[in-house]
Amino acid sequence: MRALGAAPMRLLLPFVLLSSLSSLLIYLFALPARTKRMASEAVSVDVGFLDGCFLHGDPDHGASTLVSFHFVRFILFTLMLTVVGPFVYRLVAAFFDLERDFKTVADHFDDVTSGLIYSYIVFTLGNYSHTFGWVTLVFYFVGIFGYCALVELPFMRVSIPGWRTWSAAAWAVNLGGVALVLLAAGFHIRWAYAAGILQWYLPLFVLATASLWLTICVKWLNNYCSDHCPQGLGIERRMRKLALVLSIWRSARKQDDDPASGHDVPLQAVASAGESPMASTGSQSPPDQPLTRQQQQRTALSREEKRALIDEKLQNLHYLNVRPGRPLPLCQCQLHLHHWQIFYILAFFTRFDRFASSACAGVVLGIVTQGSAAYGYDAMLERKH
Repeated sequence: MRALGAAPMRLLLPFVLLSSLSSLLIYLFALPARTKRMASEAVSVDVGFLDGCFLHGDPDHGASTLVSFHFVRFILFTLMLTVVGPFVYRLVAAFFDLERDFKTVADHFDDVTSGLIYSYIVFTLGNYSHTFGWVTLVFYFVGIFGYCALVELPFMRVSIPGWRTWSAAAWAVNLGGVALVLLAAGFHIRWAYAAGILQWYLPLFVLATASLWLTICVKWLNNYCSDHCPQGLGIERRMRKLALVLSIWRSARKQDDDPASGHDVPLQAVASAGESPMASTGSQSPPDQPLTRQQQQRTALSREEKRALIDEKLQNLHYLNVRPGRPLPLCQCQLHLHHWQIFYILAFFTRFDRFASSACAGVVLGIVTQGSAAYGYDAMLERKH
């Protein structure tokens, strides 16, 4: 039954993808004409339910606005970034046997769900509701397969953490890429100045790079705790210790206020620590009779007994992924900056309605897709093996 049901789906999938791609191309080619017509009309435009964050007739085309959103263009943008682009890349990579990771159906599903989040953020804050068009689409695939062809060169099969072992050719190509990025950045800074947003443009770029230098700080802190703090940072232990101290203090106050019933709580506390209530008192009074003063003094916990009780409780904090009596799963981490993360940050700043800026947006988004489709959205911090 599974084979019979899968055959129609395999036949239907190409038609669905082709129809979606054709609709995308038709709509994108119609965008410039619609934008010029809307900008030339001086009449007021009613804002609909789906256009709440979209500025019609904006002379800067959204470049001077931090947040913008257009529902239809977001759907097309997300289809390009999370479905069509990765699907086309995996087909071409399988045909030419390009470098990639094997992915299960669950892995592809995780990539799609992660891509939905990343695409929404960059679309909303990167002004793609105004600038997304056929130029971005064309250069998007240029970025995918251009970068794919570049990394297939034998001397380019390198990673950023292994920069010490790069060959001269690898250094030349990577430094050339940095020079191109800096050149494009110069033009974008000039356009930001012309749009009057330079005071926001540069600080926001520094803020966007916080994902890098904050990760370096987190790596140092994690490795320090792994070497010097076998019990972790200790914040959770201190909070639990505070709760135990308050519980014992309340028990002592209750015993002082009501001596007739105060023997219940201390006996339960001692019993929870693994001791027998009979062993600590020597005898047990009937529950309906109050304790004598000598028996109350024997049932009261001393300071050393309280500390021992608290220490024993702190040895067995409730973690679902740690068995009782086993050490915490601490580990050393290393920083691995991936190319999809670098170009994803750059994709926020190609926000100008110019041919060169839209082309740069397509290239950087294509490189992001190449990294995510080939290897997944890998994290910046990796465990040392």
